[in-house]
Amino acid sequence: MKLEELLKEIAVIAVEGPLPQEVWGITKDSREVREGFLFVVTKTSKAYLGEARKRGAVLFMGDEEIESHGVPFILVSDVRPALGRMAAAFFGFPSRGLHVTGITGTNGKTTTTYLIESLLTAAGKKAGVIGTITYRYGDHVVQGSTTTPESTEIQGILADMKQAGVEYAVMEASSHALDQARVEGVQFDVAIFTNLTHDHLDYHHDFEHYREAKQRLFIDYLPKSSKERKYAIMNLDDPAVGSLMPSEPIIVLTYSTESEADARLLWYEEDIEGLKVGIFLVGREISVTSPLVGMFNVSNILAAALFGYAIGLDDDAIKRGLESLAGVPGRLERVANDRGLHIFVDYAHTPDALKKTLETLNHVKPGRLIVVFGCGGERDRAKRPVMGRIASELADMVIVTSDNPRGEEPVAIIEEIKEGLSSATPFSTLENRKEAIAEGLRLAHEGDTVLIAGKGHEDYQIIKGVKYRFSDREAIEECLRVGA
Repeated sequence: MKLEELLKEIAVIAVEGPLPQEVWGITKDSREVREGFLFVVTKTSKAYLGEARKRGAVLFMGDEEIESHGVPFILVSDVRPALGRMAAAFFGFPSRGLHVTGITGTNGKTTTTYLIESLLTAAGKKAGVIGTITYRYGDHVVQGSTTTPESTEIQGILADMKQAGVEYAVMEASSHALDQARVEGVQFDVAIFTNLTHDHLDYHHDFEHYREAKQRLFIDYLPKSSKERKYAIMNLDDPAVGSLMPSEPIIVLTYSTESEADARLLWYEEDIEGLKVGIFLVGREISVTSPLVGMFNVSNILAAALFGYAIGLDDDAIKRGLESLAGVPGRLERVANDRGLHIFVDYAHTPDALKKTLETLNHVKPGRLIVVFGCGGERDRAKRPVMGRIASELADMVIVTSDNPRGEEPVAIIEEIKEGLSSATPFSTLENRKEAIAEGLRLAHEGDTVLIAGKGHEDYQIIKGVKYRFSDREAIEECLRVGA
């Protein structure tokens, strides 16, 4: 692509060396550099300038002076947003030709994308999703490397979606991605806020910076979108909602399970098999029967219903879409068995998520509740005893094990979790996750509920820096086969 076309999207402070007329790709990952590429120099990629040059980079761009060793260099004020805008231009501004929804919040993002995808499918619309579990559209499904990929990958995926005839793109917007401007250059039509609780403080350092990262979707990216009619769908039940609320001309739609809102809960019934809910949706009532378990999923259903309203779907399409979603991988995902057990795999890896999941199952359990969980290594250590305390308070039996210890010693992580455990609740520790799952199933009697929490849809474990194949669901199924 002509470099002059890319430079229209950014403010250049200075240029060193004669610039090439064209670049054939843009990346900040030196491993992806090919002949004719522009290499983006960030704090982390700076160490790989030499490799990028050897691989054929013809231009560097960064926000700090560097020793470029003869490669032309463009200096910008902030390289992260510059990368996003340049990536959008390189791929032909694909989001301009798509209806794009961004969803942010600590919990509920993934389930809400699945619900919205189900709504669109029920209405005969072509949908694409960029999320934690997969990036998918049509028959194209790729396991997501991160919840929200780098800006160059986002723009490439959106371009592919547009080429494939996708009309509606739905993406999870993580706090990391918002903070790092990965969604810069994406023209949003809708932004959805699910909730805000304790998470990722290892990266953001404190809750205030975490909230500010989430806030950017509503006070930065959505307002500056070029779309004419823009919506913010906001959860009134979360205390942080006021600080995230955008101003006109953005149309704000609200939802709540507790108070007056554009979409609110009128009545509900729940058991271990799922939900039946009555929804008030901007002046009319819709009843929905869903196999999703838990009151927290009512909030996700309300958010998705408001999305349907915002894009003009009729009540029948909204109802059919909400009811046709059988479940979400790793989100209170049921595992069938012939032992009369209620077995669930869930991604709950934060204190709030674990608390809500255990409270949900406690409310509908016919027997005892057994939980098997751990905490990830090289992540927020403060949450480990907190999650131990929550498990002790809300489960009838606790088994603490490894999650993804990464470079940490698994036993050390378990010991920190144990600090929050109460001796009033029976607990045990087993470092090997498969053995811990087998123990949970062995202890369960007919009618009991077993929750395997923390990893959800993930199919790997990282132990001492090495990535191993591991799926909670597969481990459960194997244990059931051998009679654990």
